[in-house]
Amino acid sequence: MTRFAVNFSKYPQVFQILSLFVVCLSVSFFSACAPGPVAGPDKQSVGTFTGAATGAGSGAIIGAQLTAGAGPGAAVGAGFGAILGALKGAGVDILEEEDIKQLEELERLKIASWAQDVLAEHYKSRLRLYPARDIYPSDLFFEGDSSQLSPKTKLLARQIASRLRNDMPWSRIEITSYSTAKDGQSGYGEKLNQKRAEEIAVQFVRGGVEPKRIAVRALVLPAPLVIDPMDHPARYRQSIEIAALDY
Repeated sequence: MTRFAVNFSKYPQVFQILSLFVVCLSVSFFSACAPGPVAGPDKQSVGTFTGAATGAGSGAIIGAQLTAGAGPGAAVGAGFGAILGALKGAGVDILEEEDIKQLEELERLKIASWAQDVLAEHYKSRLRLYPARDIYPSDLFFEGDSSQLSPKTKLLARQIASRLRNDMPWSRIEITSYSTAKDGQSGYGEKLNQKRAEEIAVQFVRGGVEPKRIAVRALVLPAPLVIDPMDHPARYRQSIEIAALDY
C-alpha cells in the first residue's frame, strides 16, 4: 500500500531489525527471552520490539513443527519471525510518528490562521482610529496583569516581526508598553510594562529581527493612550505600541 512507502533511512527502528534477528536467534537457543518494552509516556519503538518478540515466538513454533521439536528449525523460525514481526511493528511506529507530526503541523497552521485573523482586525481598527501609529490593546498579547506570552501570542508577535523585517529591513524598532495610573505614576506599572516590552522583544528576535535594531520603553500614563468609541472605554488602558524609528 502507498501508505507504507516510507524512506526508512529516516527511521532508526528499521536499522535495529538486523540486530534483533541475531538476538532472537541466540535467545531461542536458551529458551528464554528478556521482558519486552513497557508502553509508557515515551512509546518510541514499542511496535518494533513487540512485533519482533511476537514474530519470534510464532516463528519458533512453526519452525519446530517443520523440524525437530527443539532443534535448529525453532531457532531459524524464531529469527525469521522476528524479522517479519519487527518490520510490521516498525511500520506501526512510523505511522504513529507521521500522525503525531501531522497533528503538530495542523495545530501550528491553526494558530497561524488565528494570528492572521487577529492582525486583519487590528489593521481595520488602526485605519479607523490611529492610521499613523501601530497600537495594540495589551490583551491581544497578555492575560490580566501577566507579562508572559502564550504559545499563540508568541506566534502573533513573530508574525508582526516578520512583517516589519520585510517592510522595513533598515529601520530600528521601538516597542513601548503602556499602562494607566492616577497622576501617571506607578512603580508596579513601570515594572510590568518593562517586562512586557522585553518579552515581545524576545519574540521579535526569534522572528528574525536583529537585537541591535530593537529598543524597549515602559510608560505609565494618566489616561488611556486610545479610546475606541466602538469598544470598551478601558480597552486601551494597557497597550503596546510598535514604532519604526527610521523612515
